[in-house]
Amino acid sequence: MRIAESSMKIALIHDYQPNLGGTTEVVIRMARAFTRRGHSCKLITHPESWIGERDKENLELVRSRMFKITFMQYVPHNSAKVAKIVSLYRHHHTHLCHAHYALPYGLVGYLAKQICGIPYVVTLHGTDIHTLASMPALKPVMRLCLENADAVTSVCEYLAVAAARKLDLERSIIVIPNFVDTRRFHERPPSRSLMKELDIPTGHPVVTHISNYAAIKNTLIIPEIVHLVLQRHPRTVFLMVGQALGEEGFELDDLKKKVSELGLDAHFRFVGRRKDIPGILDLSEISLLTSLNEGSPLAVLESLAVGVPVVSSRVGGIPELIKHGVNGFLVERQRIERYARYICRLIEHPSLRHTLGRHGVALVHDKYREEVVISQYLNLYRAAQQLAAKEDTRRPGPKTMAEAM
Repeated sequence: MRIAESSMKIALIHDYQPNLGGTTEVVIRMARAFTRRGHSCKLITHPESWIGERDKENLELVRSRMFKITFMQYVPHNSAKVAKIVSLYRHHHTHLCHAHYALPYGLVGYLAKQICGIPYVVTLHGTDIHTLASMPALKPVMRLCLENADAVTSVCEYLAVAAARKLDLERSIIVIPNFVDTRRFHERPPSRSLMKELDIPTGHPVVTHISNYAAIKNTLIIPEIVHLVLQRHPRTVFLMVGQALGEEGFELDDLKKKVSELGLDAHFRFVGRRKDIPGILDLSEISLLTSLNEGSPLAVLESLAVGVPVVSSRVGGIPELIKHGVNGFLVERQRIERYARYICRLIEHPSLRHTLGRHGVALVHDKYREEVVISQYLNLYRAAQQLAAKEDTRRPGPKTMAEAM
C-alpha cells in the first residue's frame, strides 16, 4: 500500500451531468480545489457523460470504456468504471478513489478494492439515503459497500443518522459538509447589465429559486406562494434558475403551465441553467426552497455566502444550515401561507434582510469555506490510506454479502 506523504493522486467517481443538481457541481469544485493545491485529481465517469467545454477547464475527465456486447441490452458502465480505477491504481499509482453516492458508485469503489486493494471513501449526499436506502432489495448491497469502505462521510448530520438507522450500520460516519468558494460567492452590487438581460426593473424585489425541478423539489407550490406575495407586493419578480434533466420525474413543464394558468407569467423569469449564479444571487433579495427532502443543498450555502437570506422548507439537513430567524426562515412543508408571509416580511424590512444576510455570510466563512472543508477531506484521505495499509497486513477478508445481510 502506497501512502501519500505530500501530493496525492485521487480518483473521484460520479457521472457528470450538469442538470443532476448540486452534487455534480460539488464534485467538480472538489476536483478543482485539489488541483489548485498540487494534487492530481481524475474524474471517473461513463462514456456518454456530458460536460460542457467551460466546465472541463482545468479538469481531468476520464471516461470509462464503452462496451458493446452482443445480446446484452444494458451496457455495464459501472463495471467499466471498476476496470478504469484498477488500471489507474496499477499503472498510474492512484492513491485512493472517492465515490459520491453509496449506489452505484460506492459499489464501484468496493469492487475496485477487492481487485487491486485501492482504498475507497464513500460520501452520502441525499438521494442514496432518503430514496435508495428505503428500498429493501438494495439495503444489503448498500450495507456491503459502506461497511467495507475505508471511510464514509455524509454532507450533513441528518443523513449520517438516517443512514445508520435505515441500514443498521456498525461503522461511524464522518460529517464533512458541502462548501462554497468564497472567492466567487461573496457580496457585491447587482449588475445593471444582468438586470437588463433578465428584464428586471430597478426597485423590483427579486426572489430566486435554484434547482433541477425534480419532483422532490416540490416546485409546483411556488405559483401559489407567488400569488399570495403579489397581493402585498405586486412588483416582485421570481427568478427560476435551472434546467430539468428530462421529462419523467421532473416538474418544469408542469410548473410553467401552472404559472400561465394563474396568469403569473409577467412575474416569472425562467432563465435555465446559468454559469453566473453569483451574479444571479447578487440581484436577489431572497432565496426560496420548497423541497420535500434534502441533504445539504448547495443553493442554500451559495445564497448565504452572498448575504441573501433563505426561506426554506424545514426538511432533511436544511435546519443545520438555516437557523430560523437568524439567517433565514424555516417553514413546515406545504404551508404556503407561511412561505408567503416570510417572503413579504423580508421584502418589507430591508434592515432585517441585511441582518440575516450578515449572519449567513459569517456562518459560511466559519464552517463552509472551501479551505476549511477541503482540508478535512485531505486529512481523511490520508487517514483512510493508513487504515487500509494496516488492514492489508491483518485483514481476514472483506465482509461477504451474506454477512452484510
